[in-house]
Amino acid sequence: MKRLKIPGVADIFKVNEPKEINALAQDPRVDREFDLQTCFFNWFLLKRSLSVLSVGNRHFPTMISRDSRQRKSDQEELWNQLNERIPFFRDGPDELDALANWVRGAGEDSEVGILAQQLLGRLFFPGFVATEESWAAAKLFVAAPRSWKMPTVCWWWLSGKFSRSKRLLAGMVDGNLSAMNAIGIAVHNLVKGIRRMRVLYTDSQTRFSLTPEEAAQECLFAPVSLYRQASAAGELNGCPFPRNALFIFEIAEASQKEGGRPLVFMDET
Repeated sequence: MKRLKIPGVADIFKVNEPKEINALAQDPRVDREFDLQTCFFNWFLLKRSLSVLSVGNRHFPTMISRDSRQRKSDQEELWNQLNERIPFFRDGPDELDALANWVRGAGEDSEVGILAQQLLGRLFFPGFVATEESWAAAKLFVAAPRSWKMPTVCWWWLSGKFSRSKRLLAGMVDGNLSAMNAIGIAVHNLVKGIRRMRVLYTDSQTRFSLTPEEAAQECLFAPVSLYRQASAAGELNGCPFPRNALFIFEIAEASQKEGGRPLVFMDET
């Protein structure tokens, strides 16, 4: 765990070890109940992410406290909704055929994003249709909370480009925040996995030596990072942290280390 501390400016912990991430994720003092009454740099990172990952006054589930009753209710509803879609995907819809063909080498490299977005969108809305515009909006949407190209970020906001992208994605899924997260954020991890599938398939020796389960494990990718904040002072492995310290869980890196694969889906958290 690495700490960046500049008194009055920043107090940030970057965590990329699986055991440390798991310990902090289970710590009730470290949560998504974000307090913006904090030092400037912490405030900036949180404010930017909360602004991006919200519609109106509703935050995405990934930015809501674990104890939120609304979040738990929404999770149960999502669980039931997705379970109802299992038969549809078990039967092999056209979207899976299109992706399988892409993995086998058919189609342009740029098509995979639209195909993946189409697949995820139809988990929520049977009539969902991904387009070049919706995929471009998703690429901007995922970059907005993390990009350090500040002139570009400012232009996105001032020109209204980001707002238009968010409205487009929200309109395609009737403002469903879980669906927006799927087609705007999580879809990029799926695309990484599908690109990896294509690489594995191209090598005939690898293709025939891997079981489906082994291939699937090779093709799972975690988000780059997640934010958590300390609601009270504490300590981890002899390293104290103060209230309102910001934790950046670098789970993409951590998930590639020994014992880190469960972090792809933040299992048991």
